Amino acid sequence: MLSTTLGGDPEPSGDGGAAAGGKQVAPVAPAAPVSQSAPELLRQAAAAVAEDPPPRPESGDWVYVQTVEQHAGTADGTDGTDETDEPAGDMREQWYKYADPEFEDWNEGDDHSPRERFEYLAALPEDTDAVLQQARWFYPESGDRPDTPTPGAGRSDEELADWNFSSLRMLLASAPMHPVGQSRVYGAMATIPGLRVADTTVRDPADRQALAIYLDDAHSGHSGVRDELLLDPDTYAYLGTRHVATEDTGGREGPKAAKGGVVTATAVLRTALVDREGVRP
Repeated sequence: MLSTTLGGDPEPSGDGGAAAGGKQVAPVAPAAPVSQSAPELLRQAAAAVAEDPPPRPESGDWVYVQTVEQHAGTADGTDGTDETDEPAGDMREQWYKYADPEFEDWNEGDDHSPRERFEYLAALPEDTDAVLQQARWFYPESGDRPDTPTPGAGRSDEELADWNFSSLRMLLASAPMHPVGQSRVYGAMATIPGLRVADTTVRDPADRQALAIYLDDAHSGHSGVRDELLLDPDTYAYLGTRHVATEDTGGREGPKAAKGGVVTATAVLRTALVDREGVRP
């Protein structure tokens, strides 16, 4: 049986990291202050992951992804956790064909197969502006294949900030992850204006401490909710995403959350290559 943990995965740790199967191995560590700026952290992240060995997926592989999801209701500091050693929220397991032509060449819009994403990441150039442009092409605003190789051309960096941040976040959620591509995504993200990092580490739905990187209100295209990219503070691995209320929200058009509460969040516990659907690593 093939079972290979993919590049970019968070590693188990003694401070609340996820072990095999997603169980916590120790109580979560207290929040730690973050003294560096978001661009500084992302440049460090780019250097740290660049030399990681790339996974070697094959066309017949399946990609196993285990996540835990959290939904609205609690402010940061409780985050819906309980007193057990299990991650809070809804656990989910999914399997994807690594090479799936149905999800390639824009057959399903920008819903790309793992192979297409992996190969796109591996081919990203060094130039940060070119990475941003290619990310926008791969994840366009409309979801449909762009009719130009330079979507967003003519707009200012400030006008493109939200699109750039969103498209790069989606590339970072790829599994398998190519370390060279991951490094270049981090480097390009560091150039986005308005990028911020939370003053302290935050807790993801798996109760792990994470760096929370986001756009300030002036550059974000979302009102009332802040989209956050969550990274491991030690390895800079992608941990997931959070959407945090910046004002009291709720009603007919969305979940109810108090200001500072988590509206939704997803944590990636494990990804791996396996030899068929339904097989667990």
